[in-house]
Amino acid sequence: MEYLADDLKELDVFIGRRLREKRHKLGFTLAQVGENLGISHQQIQKYEQAQSRVSAGVLYQISQFYGVSPHYFYQGFTPPNQRNEKKKSDVVFHNPSKELHILLVEDDPADELIMRRALDATNHKINLFCVHDGAQTIDFLRYKQDLNVDFPRPDLILLDINIPKRDGFNVLKEIKRDRLLQDIPVIVLTNGISVEEMLSVYQNYAAGYICKTFDYANFAANIATLINYWSSVVVLPGTSQDQDENIETEDDLCSGINDSSQNLFIPALPGYQRV
Repeated sequence: MEYLADDLKELDVFIGRRLREKRHKLGFTLAQVGENLGISHQQIQKYEQAQSRVSAGVLYQISQFYGVSPHYFYQGFTPPNQRNEKKKSDVVFHNPSKELHILLVEDDPADELIMRRALDATNHKINLFCVHDGAQTIDFLRYKQDLNVDFPRPDLILLDINIPKRDGFNVLKEIKRDRLLQDIPVIVLTNGISVEEMLSVYQNYAAGYICKTFDYANFAANIATLINYWSSVVVLPGTSQDQDENIETEDDLCSGINDSSQNLFIPALPGYQRV
């Protein structure tokens, strides 16, 4: 079967997800898989994140190590150009009343409390989950099924830039490099930011940044504007349809494809100074 270029991109993402899910299910680390195959663990990670295409030979080696057929990793994939039946998910339906799933990355308990208050004051249905450092953030986004975390895929990430165990800049870069995560909009939170840091935030595809302020009323108003924008004005990948991106079973994995769509950005205005 011949695949078009766009089909291959989707196939890479599909296979990468299958590789990662199967490795987690078997309890192998990246290093263990790499050592067995004679490949660096960084390269295995690139396969899982669809940053590198897996050759037929390597896929066969991995399948032997995992005890499955090579077909397991692309079983259920249908190329977009062969999807003749029009599905409801092919058409975007905006649902502004849908609950917004937000991941908050904040290490300061006081700032977390203030953010919770501000989000509660918006009167929008919000499902909030908070992590407290960079390492927890990446673990949550990539491995929450293994961690038994009962929380859907986030529609929006609010990321404090000054966090321990991998700062916010590194976390932002990691998210935007991962083709399975890069469509999630990330809003950066900071007490203060230099021009160089601000440019770095936008160059690494943040959807915007919000300055924390000592004036709670002003901060709450900014958060209300933010939530209104991302819930009522634009259409987010996770809120445009009812399907759950969090695929858990092998049967679901065979039929579900996590498309990597373009991010929805607040216009980046590095030359604009907020007052």
